[in-house]
Amino acid sequence: MNILLKTIESLNKEEIRYYKIFSNRTHNESSRKDIALFKAIKDGTKDYDENEIAKKMYGDKKNNFYQLKNNLLQAINRSIVSQHTDKENDTSLYNIVLLSRIYKRKGNIELSYHYLKKAEKKAEKIEAFEILSIIYSEILKLSYELISIDIQEYINRKIENKKKLDLAQEIDVTLYSVMHSIKTTQNFSNNTEKNTHALNNIVDSITSQKEISKSPKFRIKLFEAISRILLQENDFISLENYLNSTYKRFIKDKIFNKSNHEQKLMMLTYLTNSLYKNGKMKESLVVAEELKKAMNEFDSFLKNKFLFYYYNALVINYSKLDQEKALAVLHKAKNNSVIQSLPAFGSFIYLNMGLIYFDQKKNKTAVKQFSRLILQKDFTNLSINFQLKIIISEIIIRYELNQLDLVEEKIKSLYKTHKDIINNNLREKEILEIIKELIYCNNIKTDKTLITRIKKLLALTSSENAQNIDVINYNEWLSRKIENLT
Repeated sequence: MNILLKTIESLNKEEIRYYKIFSNRTHNESSRKDIALFKAIKDGTKDYDENEIAKKMYGDKKNNFYQLKNNLLQAINRSIVSQHTDKENDTSLYNIVLLSRIYKRKGNIELSYHYLKKAEKKAEKIEAFEILSIIYSEILKLSYELISIDIQEYINRKIENKKKLDLAQEIDVTLYSVMHSIKTTQNFSNNTEKNTHALNNIVDSITSQKEISKSPKFRIKLFEAISRILLQENDFISLENYLNSTYKRFIKDKIFNKSNHEQKLMMLTYLTNSLYKNGKMKESLVVAEELKKAMNEFDSFLKNKFLFYYYNALVINYSKLDQEKALAVLHKAKNNSVIQSLPAFGSFIYLNMGLIYFDQKKNKTAVKQFSRLILQKDFTNLSINFQLKIIISEIIIRYELNQLDLVEEKIKSLYKTHKDIINNNLREKEILEIIKELIYCNNIKTDKTLITRIKKLLALTSSENAQNIDVINYNEWLSRKIENLT
């Protein structure tokens, strides 16, 4: 990977403008090779030929060019840090601590202590437990030289802060693990019980400590844990009610700020999705627009991160209300550079397009979308269970297209590559066996064994639950095959 190239590609207009000012603060722009290299990369990143530029600038002295690249990269990164320092609470706090250390090294202990107190006050306000730990350590070090510092008071503060920090880190580790599990499996997982148990432990840890449970930071973490428990259990009615009441309480108590803005956007994302799951598509779209509005807050610093969730909310709702609008949103998302850069880009675009076209009975177009999805690099990043369900969905569509030889071939191939995972997933094993029988069934009305097998699969789970765990709903698809038999 060419880090310099990737870095310059990532810069927005404001960052480019700031870098130009930053780089010219001490040097004149004329005849500067770093500026020339920056311009060459920025103006032609797709056609950029590094060897040609290096030879033009330094001839055969490649080491000089590599040094220029390194200096340019460092200058760009210093510019980015300088530009964004005041936009990030944590970064600005670290800068205050650094300033305190500088004054301590210069021998001005009182000034050093002044800045640590300033940092402490700011860190307490945003509950930055990790930075508070550093600040308290710095203050205790200063106590050797500044006897006016109440050392016992700061020892007690450090001990109390450590309890909060330890709990916060323990919660974070569990939450990140569960979040990754949910995100990569798209709820098509067998880890529900394990994840729910871990999340329940978080809830118990927070609620058992009365003082901590009042903290805005831990109230946020409690929301994350409870939401994921309800999500794991597919209890979208309870999730909708919980999110509605919690969001209103958080707004009333002024819990949200820049430091937890991501959690606000997450809450709105969960709410729009739960409303969709509960069949309240129009209400879900209203919340989606509230999400879009919130994404523009604080200079839109998290807009790109949540743009995918906004588009997803539009797609899933319009898929039910107006499929042509859903396709229009998908085409717009497909051409968006932010969406294109996401690891889940192919899954989002091609899976949703495939499902909409399948629902419209445009099976030739639908199967093309599924085939493209399976060929995407990000397909292998999905959980093996989710991959299996997508491949089975493609097989179902090919069956509808009467591509029976290809269907049989794909099922055989699937058993060779995914035999263990198929054997561990009863519904997937059954649907594949049913499709194999359907291939050679001339008249399903007379095949009582096959009808019995289909009904047995339908009895494994409700059609509503199948909608949550399948890609193409096996229950609905099979029900249509036998609906006129009784």
